[in-house]
Amino acid sequence: DLLRFVDCLGGALVPGTDAVVYVANTLDGSTASDASALWLVEAGQHRRLVPSDARQAQPAISPDGSLVAFLQQTGTAHDDPWQLAVCARSGGEATVLTKFARGTGQAGPVWSPDGTQIAVDASDIPRRDPKKAYRITRLNWRLDGMGLIDDVRGDVWVVPAAGGEPRRLTADDGVISFLEWSPDGASILYGTFGAGDDTDYAIRAVDVSSGDCRTITCGPLLGDASSVAAWIADGKVVYSSPWKINKRIELVVCDPRDGTHETRMPDPEGQLFADMVAGFDSRAITPRILVDAAGEWAYVYVQQGGALRTTRVALAGEVRVEPLTDVNESVVPVGIDGARLLAIRTSHTRPADLVVVDTKTGQLQAVTGLNGTWLTDLPFDVHHLTYPTTDGHTEIEGWYLAPRDGTGPYPTVLHIHGGPFAVHGEIFNVDNLLLAAAGYGVLMVNFRGSSGYGDAHAEMLIGDWGRYDLADVLQAVDVAVEQGLADSTRVASFGLSSGGYLTSWLLTHSDRFRAGISECLVSDWTGMLGSDSPALVAACMDSSPGHGPDSMEPYMRMSPATYAARCSAPLLVLEHEDDLRCPTSQGDVLYNELKLAGKVTEMFRLPGVPHEPFGADLALRVQRAEAILDWMDRWLKPTDV
Repeated sequence: DLLRFVDCLGGALVPGTDAVVYVANTLDGSTASDASALWLVEAGQHRRLVPSDARQAQPAISPDGSLVAFLQQTGTAHDDPWQLAVCARSGGEATVLTKFARGTGQAGPVWSPDGTQIAVDASDIPRRDPKKAYRITRLNWRLDGMGLIDDVRGDVWVVPAAGGEPRRLTADDGVISFLEWSPDGASILYGTFGAGDDTDYAIRAVDVSSGDCRTITCGPLLGDASSVAAWIADGKVVYSSPWKINKRIELVVCDPRDGTHETRMPDPEGQLFADMVAGFDSRAITPRILVDAAGEWAYVYVQQGGALRTTRVALAGEVRVEPLTDVNESVVPVGIDGARLLAIRTSHTRPADLVVVDTKTGQLQAVTGLNGTWLTDLPFDVHHLTYPTTDGHTEIEGWYLAPRDGTGPYPTVLHIHGGPFAVHGEIFNVDNLLLAAAGYGVLMVNFRGSSGYGDAHAEMLIGDWGRYDLADVLQAVDVAVEQGLADSTRVASFGLSSGGYLTSWLLTHSDRFRAGISECLVSDWTGMLGSDSPALVAACMDSSPGHGPDSMEPYMRMSPATYAARCSAPLLVLEHEDDLRCPTSQGDVLYNELKLAGKVTEMFRLPGVPHEPFGADLALRVQRAEAILDWMDRWLKPTDV
């Protein structure tokens, strides 16, 4: 089924029409591909825009709707450079406009308001010879999915849309995360980090004529989470506050002329730009701020419980925060043209597709149905669960996916989300589909430490991992058993990243589970200081490392590897060999300890795959799915073990 599952990777509205250009990982419209392609849907008809075997991404439509700018990969390898290309909206041959030595980044392309120039992030520095030694002097020197930051740094460039020499505007030599032209075409707003020894993330504006830059806001870079921003028609800027691990994100309006800042979401219910764990290639579901032409509203997504809701926020006057979509699905804004808002819609039972939201009526109109020809009847029913914690601190929300074939109680997989400041909810997950189709119930819980339930809920795990999260998920198993859904004698745990951490912690601190799968896990917090985000690790431990034994005590005490000999069930260690967020050494340590302790364990490794597996090579994704199902079948299906 993974060979038929098509991911929606974004799209753009064609101004003044009902047409949409979108990106999907399919070349024929019905089967999946390792390459992504541009498609045009107009008057209900879908067709390839630029037939080519090259990977295509990031479509941007010219202001008059006649041209499509996009990124195209020049080569067949995943690390071949991307370049800026343009084609007519009617399709046909594309013209490649750039030949940057390192190629372009993924922040652009973005059209100037008059349609004469296109902004991209790029670098003309020759690519590093991977066979030569290199020197590291910075703290933040690599990021998962990027590799060495020095290899992907660049600047803001503008390229004539009709062809010609690109012109570099900035000299930051950092990683550019987003680009946006001002309505008057005089400035470009951009996000950047990784320049020199700077450990901050900054939002800046560069004057297109002079190249002069000014900083709008900045804050510490923790992981790869960063702020986004957009221009308002009156010359002001609206931006999201920096990520602070487990604090709510605010929406702020800034006037660069006088330096004033005003919060427009002072006390929202939920979490702006929450990380909801998706089981598909979710690159299109990314934080962005869309502003209407009048500058009255900003459109964002806010997590409320288990839904990502498209929400509009008034940019001036009375504070108004108005959700436009329901709580029974997730809808994430992608682009805007007048009253038409392009968005990604998904849920437990709905793969990600594009819809158009009418901002006046709130009505949704489907644009794509990428898996509608075959994925029409999902093999599970969704049960919504809520329960108070045993200490009465809060109420926990969760879901149980019950297989339609057979009757309960079912052998059950506790699927733990990563983060842990992330969340389960109304979003499609291929892993859950595969498990339910194989006869397993799937239990998901937003335990304490998850986002969207208030700061107090989110802060519970800082410096105290393995306490409240363990209690909440064990209680969830009890609730599912009491409701006749889960078979108490056949429960397994499965999770990626901090979900892999909690799976390993559960199996070394409980005997409730028949098996576990820890994917890209955290097993040794001391070793995690060698990840791509050491400052994030230190903040999660609430202890600055390296100041003697006392400073390292939390790292040892909260590491599953410290308790490996207590492991109570067979554990599969599933590793991605290009993972920099939770390096493979984390799995190596726990696997070796389990072997030395005589425990039942195996390791399964995916070469060339970073932390996020769902954009990986299709053949590897299939092998990963087969390994997960094989492990569950081995330990949950037999009744005499």
